[in-house]
Amino acid sequence: MIRDVVVHIANEQPILVDLVFEPAPADVALICRNLRLMNGKKPVFIDKIDSTFVISLSQVRFVEMPRTSMEACEAEKLATAAAAKAASAVDQEDSSEAPLARLAWLTGGGSTPAEAPAPAPAETASAAAPLIGVPGDDLDDELLRRIREV
Repeated sequence: MIRDVVVHIANEQPILVDLVFEPAPADVALICRNLRLMNGKKPVFIDKIDSTFVISLSQVRFVEMPRTSMEACEAEKLATAAAAKAASAVDQEDSSEAPLARLAWLTGGGSTPAEAPAPAPAETASAAAPLIGVPGDDLDDELLRRIREV
């Protein structure tokens, strides 16, 4: 949030706002909070000061962003990015332990791969392919031959 930005509205006195986002060239409106007069008082045309305001850029002559406000916004972004990076590092540690926990649950044993039993050798595709011999399966050989040809 960029604080203490001066918005000069056409044919009105300038107002101080806190911009939620930095304006981009494609924007058609300013989204702001904490709208107040230059002396810090609430304007008469506002009912609730804690609202979010959308000001059409067609009504704005220019926007004045003090350097100190921009620097404070950049510092806030860097702090947020550092906190997000630290949170993602914690999430990675949790996710790296999660497969081991799942492995221990599946094997009913220890929590490390060394304690887990070795997996059974995989069956060959030819041994797993035939469906004949499955109880309740009444497929004839001719049908199976036609399916394999396709």
